Amino acid sequence: MMRTSPLPQAKVAEAERKVSAILADLEAATHSEVKDIALEDVVETDAASGQPAVHQSVDITVQPRAQRKWLTK
Repeated sequence: MMRTSPLPQAKVAEAERKVSAILADLEAATHSEVKDIALEDVVETDAASGQPAVHQSVDITVQPRAQRKWLTK
């Protein structure tokens, strides 16, 4: 079994900030709320070899945000 050393906490925090900014942009652009994020294994054809290969894909589920219209006099 191959073991990897843990990432430094500063790198993890930096990555979390980047992901958070991307999700905030997604919510703003789509007027929705991110409900779920999942990392999935997907079998696709490798362009270089033409053989099936397993790749990781991010699946993001969003839910439309309620649009409120206020009555004005």
